[in-house]
Amino acid sequence: MLRLITPLTLSAMLLAPLAQADCADEQAWCETKCEVKHMTDDAAVSGCKSKCIAARAACSTQAGAETAWDATKEAAKDTKSFFKGLTE
Repeated sequence: MLRLITPLTLSAMLLAPLAQADCADEQAWCETKCEVKHMTDDAAVSGCKSKCIAARAACSTQAGAETAWDATKEAAKDTKSFFKGLTE
């Protein structure tokens, strides 16, 4: 069963946190820009930060989807190889 974890699947699992870290950095930078741009208007800062949160959610979703897609492609390849080995 452990043999099903291939190097590509493992690397995809390890890269997911890196992608999420990029999303966090982008959100932090976005929020900093909001605070500077709307320095004297707390309501505007809150509205701007809401856009940053939405962008973070989209970024995290995309990063997760890419990781899942890579793992799915590798699993399909492994399944094909399994049946090749089984039938030969």
